[in-house]
Amino acid sequence: MRYLAVYALLFLSLGYSCSAIASGSLQLTITKAGSLEPEATSEYFAQALRLALSKTSSKSEAIQINHHPDFVNRERARLLVKQGVLDVIWSSSNKEREAELTAINFNLLRGINEYRLLLIRAEDQPRFDTIKTLTDLQTFRIGSGTHWSDTDIYRFNALPVVTSYAYEPMFRMLKIKRFDYMARSVQEVHYELEHYGKADLAIEKNLVIHYPQPIYFFVGKDKGALAERIKRGLEIAQKDGSLDALFFATPNFRKAWDELQQLKRKTIELKVPQ
Repeated sequence: MRYLAVYALLFLSLGYSCSAIASGSLQLTITKAGSLEPEATSEYFAQALRLALSKTSSKSEAIQINHHPDFVNRERARLLVKQGVLDVIWSSSNKEREAELTAINFNLLRGINEYRLLLIRAEDQPRFDTIKTLTDLQTFRIGSGTHWSDTDIYRFNALPVVTSYAYEPMFRMLKIKRFDYMARSVQEVHYELEHYGKADLAIEKNLVIHYPQPIYFFVGKDKGALAERIKRGLEIAQKDGSLDALFFATPNFRKAWDELQQLKRKTIELKVPQ
């Protein structure tokens, strides 16, 4: 009984309710698999969340992660977290997002998303061969999502941006010359070329764009205790190697990591708004 009392006091000090302790369970709701990125990738984030929670769980605690029934985009997902419909999402960060939600400051992707290859029309490679500097790149139009944090970064670096509210139509927009290229992370671009490129698109041969863009878990402002628990669990999982094992077991992450270790391209550095 003494140990149970100590356990209860610990959870109360972190902001958990007595009902949560009594029930011995934790239920969280996240986005439907495949809502925010390809399903295999979203499964990594769900598994990383479960792993972090398991590292700080008692033997008797039952952890249940439920999925929202509908597909939602990132902007909608952030709103649902604010409303308490979703408990956890993962996203890149900016000042606005960190003001509205609680960011768990632990980079989930080891930086592989911070290196962007250019998806272009295959016929345009000779045009891109002339690009050596950021100034050169500023004469080309980039396609980006209306609510993507990347869009703010591109504008901050004076890159002409054409935006779209929806993701999939952007590949058609590129094909019909609404803009000149998309900057896609190494773990995304091969999948996108296979599924949307057909014979019309190609990965540009010489360049890579780089800018800092950590991917964090986010929770609502009223869930500080949950945020602390997730961060502590991620740190434990990183230290014991289980998070790395999960990361490298995700095929497109492993492929992206290996590709980055031997990448020989001209790097164009972008600055991020402070």
